[in-house]
This record gives sequence, C-alpha cells and structure tokens, in this order.
Amino acid sequence: MDRPWIEFIQAQVLPWRKGLYGTARADVDTKVLSEDPALGEATVIVRYPAGWARDAEEYLTADEEIFVLEGALCIGADTFTKYDYAYLPKGFPRRAATSTGGVVALCFYYGVPEARQGAAPDGYYDAARLTPRANLYEDGWDADYSGINAPEMVLSRARKKILRTDPHSNDQTWLIGSLPLRHERKIESHPVVQEMYLLEGELAGNTGLMKPGAYFWRPRDKLHGPYGSKTGTLILMRSRGGALSTNYYPLERPFSFDVPHQPVLPSNLQVLGGLPWSGDGVY
Repeated sequence: MDRPWIEFIQAQVLPWRKGLYGTARADVDTKVLSEDPALGEATVIVRYPAGWARDAEEYLTADEEIFVLEGALCIGADTFTKYDYAYLPKGFPRRAATSTGGVVALCFYYGVPEARQGAAPDGYYDAARLTPRANLYEDGWDADYSGINAPEMVLSRARKKILRTDPHSNDQTWLIGSLPLRHERKIESHPVVQEMYLLEGELAGNTGLMKPGAYFWRPRDKLHGPYGSKTGTLILMRSRGGALSTNYYPLERPFSFDVPHQPVLPSNLQVLGGLPWSGDGVY
C-alpha cells in the first residue's frame, strides 16, 4: 500500500482521462484519486457514457469495489443507483452490464483491472468475498457501533453503516453520517490506512475546510483532527490493513472552524490542490 499521503484534494480539480487503466474499460472517462503502481491498485472515479453496454459475459482480473455517485448501472440482474454499493471479487460473473443514461461511480481496484471474456476458470472466483448490492436508503443505519472502535463517534453524534468487512484481512468500508453544528474533542490516529470521500456537507479539520468531493488517503499512525461540521456530513470511508481502531490524544488548542487551507499533497498534486475549492458538484 505504497501510496502518497493525500489529505486532502477536491476531486473536481482533477482532470478527466480517457479509459480506465488496464484494458477493461477503454470507453469510459476516469479521474485517478490515488494509486499504487507497484500493486496495480487505485481509487478512481469512473464515468460511463449514456448507452454504455457489455452484452457478452465477462469477468475482471481484479477485485472491484463500487459506490455509485450519480446515474444507474445494471450488472446482471442488479441495478445500482445513487449511493448503492457492492464489492465484486475478481472473476465475478458479469453476464451483462449496461448504463442507459450514464453513471458516475467511485471505484476501488485491488490490482490492474483486465477484462476477460466468458466465465472465470474454476477456483478463480471466491464467492465468499462477494458483498452484494447494499443501499443506505433501504437498509438504514447500523443499530450499534460494533465493528468500529471509535468511541468519539458517539460523542460527536455520528451514525455509521458498515458496508463490508473483508473475511481475510478485516479491511472495512463504511458510511458515516453526522449532525450539523458539532465538533470533536480530541486529536486521533489509526494503526491502519484510512481513506475518505466526502459525499455531502462540509467538514472542517486540521488541513482546512473540505467540501463534497474532498478525498484523502492517509497512511497509518498519522495524527489528524479534530473535525467539526456546521452543515452535517455524509462520508464514505475505508480502512486498509485491518479493521479501524482509534487512538485519541488531548487537544493542543481549542477547536476552530476557521483553520487555513493547508493540505498535505505529493508534488504532482500541489498545483491542482493547493487552493481552496469554491465550486459545486461531488466530483
């Protein structure tokens, strides 16, 4: 997981590229949020055009984790619309895929996504790792906080929905929703990688004010926070390297909603992400 520390960049400032890395989707547009070339892994916004279709059965050579931001995508018998989620392991049978009106999705790839026609070889696809379509509108928030060690979430009046816990690595993906006019009371760190995409609302933290479309990839054990929101938020988050756990530390100074914009960015993103974002949209 050798990705640079990105905290944070607004996805809106990133350029669209033609095609998805690998050979799976030459006919889509993409924005690469972060990548690990050594492992072939990446976090990508994928924009499928209206009328996109794959009529023949195929499978991908990499796990694909998908969260729809806008539009609709049909994969087999399932139709994915806004804020639908699924984890499709490599070799997952895609008997047909279409998007009549177009779709934009946040996608996480665990390896280079190459497309192969037909069914995967025997033993290639591990159905136990599949997370079928999940939707917050239909399923609601989790009733408790089991599965995530983050007691400060309770103090900040947040709600969560765990979308997936990997049966082998314990990596997790979840949604967090928080009330407006609240802020945290401690600085924190995590012994795992933490990745975030802000879906709704504004979030003030130690690197500035994040708006919808804000993204970070934070290596393990980096101090951050505290955070607060005047508007309330809806956030998609992931952990890599195990389930989320949190270490807390006392504040060095009182919380402020007015921290200056001071993101942590690799050199190739400093020009794009060095200024505060004041536009619209979530990507």
